[in-house]
Amino acid sequence: MSERLRNIAMAGVLLAMAGALVLLVATNPTDADRVEAIGERIKCPVCQGESIANSPSQLARDMMAVIEQRVAEGQSDEAIVDELLASYSGAVLLDPPASGWTLVLWLAPILALGGGVAVILWWRGHPVPERTDPVPQAEQSKAHRLAPLLILAGAFAAIVVVAGFFLQDRAGPNAGVADLSSRNLEDVSNETMQAVIDANPDHPQVDGMRLALAERYYEETNYRAAFPHYLAVAESPNATEPQVVTALVRLGWMTWQGNAEAETAIDLFDQALAIDQDSTTARYLKAQVLWCGPGDTEEASILLEAVRTDPDVDDDVRRFVTADLEAIRSGEACA
Repeated sequence: MSERLRNIAMAGVLLAMAGALVLLVATNPTDADRVEAIGERIKCPVCQGESIANSPSQLARDMMAVIEQRVAEGQSDEAIVDELLASYSGAVLLDPPASGWTLVLWLAPILALGGGVAVILWWRGHPVPERTDPVPQAEQSKAHRLAPLLILAGAFAAIVVVAGFFLQDRAGPNAGVADLSSRNLEDVSNETMQAVIDANPDHPQVDGMRLALAERYYEETNYRAAFPHYLAVAESPNATEPQVVTALVRLGWMTWQGNAEAETAIDLFDQALAIDQDSTTARYLKAQVLWCGPGDTEEASILLEAVRTDPDVDDDVRRFVTADLEAIRSGEACA
């Protein structure tokens, strides 16, 4: 094989290896890569030309949390992008999306191999001058033949180094962050959850978000804000039975606490118990309303006794229930 053919063959082998390496890295993204790539495609609604992946704003972080959740659920990139664009006013696609280490990874093989070929062409255009000493001339000719191969090998080594840094970055502390399901909705602000709910009122998965937002308002005793969300969950055809039970129980207690409407509250508790007859929360709160409202201590005692003897009830709760039972049996008024 001539020197020219050897150089061409080696260049082809190195180019194929570099292409295979890039293809391997580019076609096997981690969940964290997908989250970052999707975030870089979407413009932050409250920023000036910045993607949500690079924005420090709370809204951008909330949107990234939604992306992480959807990626963990196995949704496609386009489905996630479509959901975000539909849910957040002002969110648009950025063009072009290529940036950062991904862009470097794609450009590095081209630049490295292009540089190597350019050096080889230059080298071949400057032949080794003739010398009268045969031994040094032979050694120099051998070095001249090996130089193109060394240059291409160096170019490939540069590609491997760049890919190595890229892969190391992928395996860093942010890798697999999309699998941290514990974040779920905890890092999403009330405003963002409300925006998503408003944009997707009939989405099958929106009931979970409604209930989470309602629970936040309930804990803050902001019943006015919590009420419509609980009501929507209670009436939703997509809500699960535990979600409906929780919504009905909360609605019953807020009705009693807010307006002292004992009859409506009891009816809501009964609806919850019709779905889950073992709901200790529904039993206990219904007993409280019966005792404190119409004064039906007999039925209240039956409900409280059922809660007290439930083996799954926490000891602290059992002590409270026992104290209520003793108060009723001793003729004490509702506290």
